Amino acid sequence: MKRFQLFILVLLSSSIIGYPCGYYPYGEQVRMCFFKPEYQDYNYYSPFFYTSQYYNDVEAKIDAGDGSNDIFWYNYCNGKVPMPAVTECVYSLPANDLDKASFNGMVQYLITTNDTVALNYLRFAKQCEPANGWYDDPWERDVENLVKQRGTLITKAIEYSKASGKEEFKRRYAFLAIRLDYYNGNYDILRSLYKEVFSQSENKDIIYYWATHFYTLTIEDKVEAAYYAAQVFANAPDKSFAVYRSFDKNLPIDEILHFAQNDKEKANIYVLAAIRKPGRALDYIKKAYKLDPNSEVMELLMLREVNKLEDWIHTPYYTLFTPTVTTESYPDSTEEVMMKRVEEDRQYAREVLSFVKSMKKTEDVYWLQVKANLELLAQQYKECVQTISKLDKKDINKVEAKNQIEKIYALALTAFQEKGKAVIPEKVKILLLKFKDDQRFVFAIGRELEYKGNTTDAALMYCNLVSEFYKEGNRWSDVYWKDGKKIGNYYDYFNDWFTYIDFNYTPPQIEQLIENIQNNKATDEFSNWKYSWITTKQSVLYDLLGTKYIRSNKLEEAAAAYEKAGNKYWEDNYGFWERKSFFNSGNQFDANPFYTLKYTPEFIPMRDTIKVNKYTVTKQLINYLAKAEDKNEKDRDYYYFLVANCYYNMTDYGNSWMMRRYYKSYDNIKGFQDDEEYYDCVLAKKYYHKAFEHAKTDKFKALCLRLIASCNQNKDDKELLEFATSKEMYDDLTSNCTRFSDYFKARR
Repeated sequence: MKRFQLFILVLLSSSIIGYPCGYYPYGEQVRMCFFKPEYQDYNYYSPFFYTSQYYNDVEAKIDAGDGSNDIFWYNYCNGKVPMPAVTECVYSLPANDLDKASFNGMVQYLITTNDTVALNYLRFAKQCEPANGWYDDPWERDVENLVKQRGTLITKAIEYSKASGKEEFKRRYAFLAIRLDYYNGNYDILRSLYKEVFSQSENKDIIYYWATHFYTLTIEDKVEAAYYAAQVFANAPDKSFAVYRSFDKNLPIDEILHFAQNDKEKANIYVLAAIRKPGRALDYIKKAYKLDPNSEVMELLMLREVNKLEDWIHTPYYTLFTPTVTTESYPDSTEEVMMKRVEEDRQYAREVLSFVKSMKKTEDVYWLQVKANLELLAQQYKECVQTISKLDKKDINKVEAKNQIEKIYALALTAFQEKGKAVIPEKVKILLLKFKDDQRFVFAIGRELEYKGNTTDAALMYCNLVSEFYKEGNRWSDVYWKDGKKIGNYYDYFNDWFTYIDFNYTPPQIEQLIENIQNNKATDEFSNWKYSWITTKQSVLYDLLGTKYIRSNKLEEAAAAYEKAGNKYWEDNYGFWERKSFFNSGNQFDANPFYTLKYTPEFIPMRDTIKVNKYTVTKQLINYLAKAEDKNEKDRDYYYFLVANCYYNMTDYGNSWMMRRYYKSYDNIKGFQDDEEYYDCVLAKKYYHKAFEHAKTDKFKALCLRLIASCNQNKDDKELLEFATSKEMYDDLTSNCTRFSDYFKARR
């Protein structure tokens, strides 16, 4: 019952881990990676692929015939049995099926050759399998029986080992005993048997390293355990995950090297030291290579180092998120500071690239892939393109690996352009169309274009990022990125094209985007993908353009942009009589901003009725401003007051906030050009003062001052206090907003 209770505790604890104030992207959700390890041939080592997760979730998948044990049995059968039959016999068939009735080719071969030694070993090994592992029962049934069963099997294994006339089976039976001893907790016996059979053996085959794996797990001396762990890690990939923790990364490496008997064993120590190092590991890699340049694990080490560099460089460079795995406090206070760190890591990438160029076999397919990725990371775009041209002449077995190289090629071609003159190269268009569903790739191309000054094509890339979850709608994506300006509690990032453009693009950039869309006449497949969706959203872009002008208080330009959005767009958006909004419900006008104040009873008789939307409000604001500023207008105070009401309602505190923002959830978001106006009501206070200056009665003046105090959130009403107190109106005007009507009527 104890283990069951522990399981429940772990389950519950895992379910309550989360972020205190809502969702925030992290880890693999923001990590940028184009050189994916799962598309290489190292799945034996999949738990050690670079990832922000504690253990990689890529399942180790070994093709039949890859393992050393498979090869042993294949050779044992003199190559006369196909490898699939060998694999089936060794790993799948139960002990009872190893007889004449079996259709398996290996079983038939052993029977035909009268090899009872091999058949008896296989039967016994399969009988031992159920006893290998931790089988503590959650219901706490008696485990003593299992211990006794193991003891019986151990005795038999040792007997069979001593009696065997073939050395290979003598060792294999001894291994079976060692493994059973481990699960039975017989560590002293295990170590004794290991030293007797394996410690002095010159035949360091897979059985040797399997036995050494269990021996390593029982060693109390941390330095010695680290030495053996390194040897197992390098020579028995299927046991690498089981022993890597026996290598204490905090131990002085010189002490571990003391146990090594030759250069290859020293190299293995440096290999595991590099694996265990989350930071820069080039020093260890160089030493391992010098000692054993033919090490098969060298490719894995370089794969990890490239993936580290992608995280350290691509993640902040493209997304402005900090790397997902850091070994120190990472500077993320400003974009400038972060990019300085990125440049330091690019320099490290150049050092790694220099080392790779000095290695043997650098013209092999794998190493050319490594070079191309490092050249992109080092911003050596010309060299990257040249390296990939060499790869084009070679045979890349896996389609996925070839696809990765094509994406690297596209990024290099796009980045290898002069700033201010960047376009989407024809070859990149083909690849964008091919990989249009790879959101991170499309996004990265967009970022490269944006960094080169082509914000139009960048925006068109962003608007084609479509999450499988959200599908269409506002086209939210699965990519998350920042801009260095947006500030908010758990929402300082973007994952959709519109919000990003809203925050970052200037009116001229939006006008250029609209013009580009309208001028497109191409009907080829790429152009259809690039433009087809955004072409239907031109009214949205005109809305955005007008809103940008509203934020800079350029009303005539805003009205002109809003007019181009078209009447149908305004009928479908913002009006309280419709609920078809592109921006979802919640941003519709529900009151006239000139005559109605939030949380205040109506106190101004409405003279003009308009069907309220952004366009009509802007036109009316222009009209009222013109009247207010007309020296011949006798009601200037009245029109200044209406103007002030509108500006107040366009702030965070009013009923028409959607004139300046697209989502009310922006309450805690800062970074827009008009933040001061949106939160401090600067223009509203300006025009209430204008109304005050042109007012003819004390009561109306007091009302203007009262609303200025409202703009200040009633934190500073000194001006109102001094004026209204002198007129004996302060308590009357501040204690009851229903009195607003009386004070407004007293304007004349």
